[in-house]
Amino acid sequence: MNVRPLRADEIDRLIDDLWLPFAREMADLDAYNELAEDVRADARSYRQAQLSDESTVTFVAAVDDELAGYVRVTADQSPPVFARGPEATIGEVYVAPSHRGASLATALLDRAESWAEDRGCEFATLSVNERNETAQAVYDAREYSVRRYKMDKRLCSRVD
Repeated sequence: MNVRPLRADEIDRLIDDLWLPFAREMADLDAYNELAEDVRADARSYRQAQLSDESTVTFVAAVDDELAGYVRVTADQSPPVFARGPEATIGEVYVAPSHRGASLATALLDRAESWAEDRGCEFATLSVNERNETAQAVYDAREYSVRRYKMDKRLCSRVD
């Protein structure tokens, strides 16, 4: 296994083999994450834009020629009203079902955290669905702790 930055020529594979399955799993956990129609084109332009953003990187875990997992991480300054230093936000972590249990998530998180530390980040933050107990166990084992709860409220009763 090799954990390395995503290359431009791999964006379509990332979307088809990893991101769409990830997004569908998240939608299955919570309707809040339901995908828009024809999402692939938007996903592609989003990933392409990230390749030129020095504060964001997507690392992939490659097993032979297969993309088996990925993590996206962004480094940013904390608001100036806080004493803490810069922080990294881990936005997505996903390992293909056929590769789960082989420590790929650990390798991906190691790489993301190392990248963040190299940029002076003091903290790494992430969000996880309350029903995703497998991911929570991975993060607990890595000493992530709950600092706050995110709560949502629908503001209109109309469903499109």
